[in-house]
Amino acid sequence: MRTTRSITRSHGFTLVEILVAIFVMGVAVSAIYGIFIAANKSYHTQDRVAETQQGVRVGIDFMVRNIRMAGLDPLGTAGAGIDAATATSIRFTADGIKGTDWMDGIIDRNNSLTPQSGEELITFQYDSANRRLRRCLYEGGGTGVESWQTLIDNVSALSLGYLDANGNTITAPVASADLNSIKTVVISMTCSGTDTQGQTFSRTINTRVICRNQ
Repeated sequence: MRTTRSITRSHGFTLVEILVAIFVMGVAVSAIYGIFIAANKSYHTQDRVAETQQGVRVGIDFMVRNIRMAGLDPLGTAGAGIDAATATSIRFTADGIKGTDWMDGIIDRNNSLTPQSGEELITFQYDSANRRLRRCLYEGGGTGVESWQTLIDNVSALSLGYLDANGNTITAPVASADLNSIKTVVISMTCSGTDTQGQTFSRTINTRVICRNQ
């Protein structure tokens, strides 16, 4: 009786199979790398956009808090109010924003007389040449030392509008005789930046400030 033996032959991959596997693996790695790069660029772009938008909010909030106090005059003797109003700047006084001399019935228009005096004469100005929002204490205050501060950079546009008690527009620059008629300040600020692709983007915030003391 003969015994039939089954012989199983084992062999490795052929060169063609190895090359095909390497090709498929290369395509997969390239696809994964492409997705990673795209996701990374998107992340950094969104991060820059968020940073720019936050910068606009900070600038707007700073202006709103201060402008809302324009004309504050609890004792009725300081003569506080808006001193100047243009399409890109506003200067105003308030007796009681900050400091040791607040609510004393006198506007501290210079800081050389009382170094600890409050911030009672304030100017916000758009410096278009340097693309920044600036604030000045005691600007135009005579003998006092002006103190300019850069609040935020990368400001590509800032416009200020003015409304009277009936919501009618007061043309800027506002004439001296009409400054007391300003009841609302309309602010529009735009900040811009560059994403990871080198493309410029911008974010704009619009708001209205009611001058409660005007």
